[in-house]
Amino acid sequence: MVRSPYCLWTITIGMGIVEGMKLTLDRQRDMQLYRQIAEQIRELIRSGALPAGCRLPTVRQLAGDHGLTRLTVQSAYTELQTQGLIESFVGRGTFVAEHAQTLPAPAIPTLAALRQSPVEPAAWHSQGVLAELVRMTEQPDLLSFAQAIPAPETYPTREFGRALRTALEQPDALSYGPIQGEVELREQVSRVLLERGLAASPESVLITSGAQQGIDLVLRALAVPGGVILTEEPVYPGILELASAHGQQVIGLPMDDGGLALAAVEAACIAYRPRLLYSVPTFQNPTGLSLAPERRAALLALARTYGLLIAEDDVYGLLAYDEAAPLPLKAQDAADRVVYITSFSKVLAPGLRLGALVASPERLPALAAAKQSSDLICSPLLQRALALYLRRGHFAAHLQQVRALYRERRDALLAALDRYLPECAYIHPAGGLCLWVTLPEGLDESDFCREAIERGVGVARGQAFFSQPQRRGYLRLSFGAHTPSQIEHGARLLGDLLRDHQRRQTLVRARAGLTARPLV
Repeated sequence: MVRSPYCLWTITIGMGIVEGMKLTLDRQRDMQLYRQIAEQIRELIRSGALPAGCRLPTVRQLAGDHGLTRLTVQSAYTELQTQGLIESFVGRGTFVAEHAQTLPAPAIPTLAALRQSPVEPAAWHSQGVLAELVRMTEQPDLLSFAQAIPAPETYPTREFGRALRTALEQPDALSYGPIQGEVELREQVSRVLLERGLAASPESVLITSGAQQGIDLVLRALAVPGGVILTEEPVYPGILELASAHGQQVIGLPMDDGGLALAAVEAACIAYRPRLLYSVPTFQNPTGLSLAPERRAALLALARTYGLLIAEDDVYGLLAYDEAAPLPLKAQDAADRVVYITSFSKVLAPGLRLGALVASPERLPALAAAKQSSDLICSPLLQRALALYLRRGHFAAHLQQVRALYRERRDALLAALDRYLPECAYIHPAGGLCLWVTLPEGLDESDFCREAIERGVGVARGQAFFSQPQRRGYLRLSFGAHTPSQIEHGARLLGDLLRDHQRRQTLVRARAGLTARPLV
C-alpha cells in the first residue's frame, strides 16, 4: 500500500498495475469532477507514487468505483493525455508516460484563484517595453540580444530593389489603394500560406502594417472594450501594451512543455467568459515552445464550447529548423473560431511593415473598418513590390537560406549557454528567433540586466513578458541578428556576470551569518 504525501487517497500497486485507486471527490466544488480526477492523478504521477509504465484502471473500473459516468473518467484521461502524462493503447490499456515525471507541473489556477487575481496590466507596461527593446538595438556599441529581428545581411536588397523599381513604373502605385490590400499581394500571400498548410482565398486576406497592427485590429474590432483577454504566460509584450491602451484586462495562463495548459483555459473561460484568447501556438514568443498537436484540436473544441475567439499569431511559423512546423490552428478551424495573423518582418525584412490576417467573410468587414480608421491603407508601392518579389519565386530560396543560418545561430547559442551559463535552465526551441532562460533562484533580474548593459550586452528582461511582477528572474535571448562568434562572446560576458552575482550573494550570506546574534 502506497500513500501519497500530497493528497488524500490510497492506491495499491502490484506488478506495475494499479489494482485500486481511491480518489477524494467533492461534488460541491466549483471544479468539475473530471478535472478533480485529472488533478489528483497528475499529483500521483508527479510525486512518483504512479511510476512511469504503470497501468491505470480502466475507464469502466474507475467510473464504477466512484459512481461516475464513463464520460467523466474519459474526459479526465483525455486531459492527462494532452498534457503528455499518460498514454493509451487500444487493447492494452492506459499507462503513465515514460517521461511524465520530468515535465514541469503547470500552475493550474482554480476558479477561486482566478476570481481573486488582479487582472489590470502592470503600470510599467504603459512606459514602452517595445520601445526599450528597440533602443537597445540602436546602440552601436551594445551587443544586443534584446530584439527578435532577422539578420540584416539576409535582407533581399537586390531582388526587392528590382521589384521596387518595376512597381515605380506604375503611376498609381503612389496613389491610394484598396483598404483590404492590393489584390496581387493578397494572391501571393495566399500562396505563401499554402506552405504553412493553410488554404486561404485572397478574399479572406487583409494586408496590415505588420503583425502588430493585425493584433491591434483584432482587439479593436472583435474583443470587448474593457473586457478580459486570455494569453499565454510568458507572452509577447506587444499584446500587453495594446490591451492596456484599449483598457482591456489580461489573464495570463500557464504553459508546460506541451504549450498552453488547457485546463487553465477552461477554468478562465468559466470564471470570466472572455471573448478572446491571444496565442502564439507555433514557436511561441518568448519561450520557443509549440502547442502539442493533440492540444490544438482540444483548444479549438474549448473555443467552440465557450464561444471563444482565438487570435493566432504565426509570425515564426515559417522558421522551423528541426522538422516541419505544426499546422496552424486556422488550418483546422472548421467552426470559425480563429483569426490568423502573420507578417514578413521576421522572415524577410521588418522595415517593410507588411503583414496579413486571415478571417472569415463574417469577421473581415469589422477588421477592415478598424484598418481604415487606423491608417487607411498600407503603401501600395511596397505592396506591389513585395507581390512582384514573391511572384518571381525569390521567397523559397530566401527561406531555405535563413533557416540554415538561424539553425546554426540557435545551435551556437545553445552550446554557449551550456559552456558559460550551466547554472541557468533554458528551453531548446525548434524554430523562431528566441531562447528563454531561467535565472538561478535568488538572482535579481533587474540588477543583472542593468549590469549586463554596462558590460556591453543587451538582453530582454523576463519581466517584460508577464502581466504581473514575478519572483523568479528570466531572460529572452534573440539570436537571429548575430554571428556565432558574437553569440559566443555575449554568452561569455553574461556567464562572467552571473558568477560575479553569485559571489556577491555568497558574501552577503556569509556576512549576515557573522553578524547574527542570538536573542536571549
